[in-house]
Amino acid sequence: MRWLTEMMRAIWHRLLQFDMAVATAIMTSRKAPPTTPATAKSTGPVVVVLPVLPDMSHTFVYRELLAILQQRPDWQVVVLAHNEQAPRHREAEELLQRATFLPRVGVTRSLMRTKNWLFQRRGKELMSLYRAQPDKESRCLVGKQMLRNPLHPGNAFALADMLRSVGPRHIHVYASTWSANVAMGAAHLLDVPFSISSYVDFEFPYSHKLLEEKVQRATFFRVVTQFCQQRLCELQPDAPTERVPVVYLGIDLDNWQDRSTPPGRGVIVSAARIVEKKGLHLMPPALAQLHKKGIAFKWCVIGDGPELARIAKLCTEHGISEQVELLGARDNTTVREALMHADLAALPCIVASDGERDGIPIFFIEAMALGVPVVTTPISGIPELIRDQDTGFLHATSDVQALADKLQAVLGDPQLARSVGERGRDEVHRTLDVNESATQLIAHIER
Repeated sequence: MRWLTEMMRAIWHRLLQFDMAVATAIMTSRKAPPTTPATAKSTGPVVVVLPVLPDMSHTFVYRELLAILQQRPDWQVVVLAHNEQAPRHREAEELLQRATFLPRVGVTRSLMRTKNWLFQRRGKELMSLYRAQPDKESRCLVGKQMLRNPLHPGNAFALADMLRSVGPRHIHVYASTWSANVAMGAAHLLDVPFSISSYVDFEFPYSHKLLEEKVQRATFFRVVTQFCQQRLCELQPDAPTERVPVVYLGIDLDNWQDRSTPPGRGVIVSAARIVEKKGLHLMPPALAQLHKKGIAFKWCVIGDGPELARIAKLCTEHGISEQVELLGARDNTTVREALMHADLAALPCIVASDGERDGIPIFFIEAMALGVPVVTTPISGIPELIRDQDTGFLHATSDVQALADKLQAVLGDPQLARSVGERGRDEVHRTLDVNESATQLIAHIER
């Protein structure tokens, strides 16, 4: 059988060479495609594209999409990648009942599908767009990576094939990175308009970035904070602000009517993916100062990620391991239960070394909805929701001493903590209803 495998590999290699030769030839025969948004011609459904399902860190997306489907039950959901290893929390379970996954096909079928598109005008235009990119990796729209990686931009051909029979009138995609490339490509092939809901991901470093093209081609590029709107318009000065609308992320407030009961024992909860931008490496040295002063506390950390081992090591080095509970990845029910018995919630957010930063962490919105006071920093869009000693507590970014002082001040004044927690709760319940966010997003899509 080994000889057969080698023969198939040789055939595959020859086909790829032919594929790229065809692509190069057709690229040079066409000008770059126009960059203006398409206009709807179909009367079919709106199709919403998700990068992955299920996923622990995308709960805020799933909540919003479920609220959209309540208002527009005829809209369809397509998912690019199936994360079978991720826990299935309630929102993911509900959405799995409505979603269709992009099918993964074999080599021969994938090649034939790609070639069929490449011999059509819009397929040639899409290839021209990618071949015009300055770096070699971004010019690669076809090849083996397309089969191996669900988020490779070449999956635009598969998505377009899948949606051709549906006849969508609009494609809306969550995340402005790889999934937006796939959706943009499919929308171009089908000649239908598309739009994007970004988080703070438009600044992330990744292959096939094409940010300018996505901003120009999308009917709108939704952002989740005013800071993000300002930042995106700085990066893309030709983008009018009306095509970069701010639609805040909300939560399903009907399910967040409870109020927390602070135990008064210094219980601090942090829940997040444990990555650099969350700033959790600042907590152990800050908490060590509280420990030396005899201030009682318990730090409960919920989440997993590349920084978790570092956090555990820092807790040991600063002699606070007995006061720290590292629970690892847990579902939303665990986070909510922890918040119901917390004195405060803390994430000392920073701008990471690669420039990554948060918008407004959903963890803060959930904590505030329950009346838990939040301690954090004034970066990115956080001050749009959290005002120091009004709706929460802010301290200087990347400053251990400022963090320690703020934690001590909040834990030492329960009355202040309760009053700020109540104002934070009122702010969230007044402004961040996911149903209102869904209504706003629908209006932009249907405009």
